[in-house]
Amino acid sequence: MNLTVLAGLILVALSLCNTATAEVEASPYTQTRIAEIHTMDYATKTAIMSGYRYAFSGVLGYDLPKIRLYGSDFGAYELLEPGMRVRVTYRLSADARIVIDLQQVHDSTPLGVPEDQ
Repeated sequence: MNLTVLAGLILVALSLCNTATAEVEASPYTQTRIAEIHTMDYATKTAIMSGYRYAFSGVLGYDLPKIRLYGSDFGAYELLEPGMRVRVTYRLSADARIVIDLQQVHDSTPLGVPEDQ
């Protein structure tokens, strides 16, 4: 039997037994900040924004956050670049802030808690 097929069957069996999970222990409450992207790690889908580590893998490990570029309702993690200012809604976890929603804002937007909160 092919190793790839065997590995797939094992993953299916584990998921049916409910023993394989990628869920992250995170706060049920969301917070919103205006932050500036400093670094992007495309391999681990994380970013350092205004000094904090943010994860883009979702709370369940597979649910991706909604990302919108300035002036658009669409975007992608791979299109984000250092220097961009963003409005980020996240949930806290032990290792990082888990991004739920991210929208690029104008470069002159003040950092910190948004004025409408």
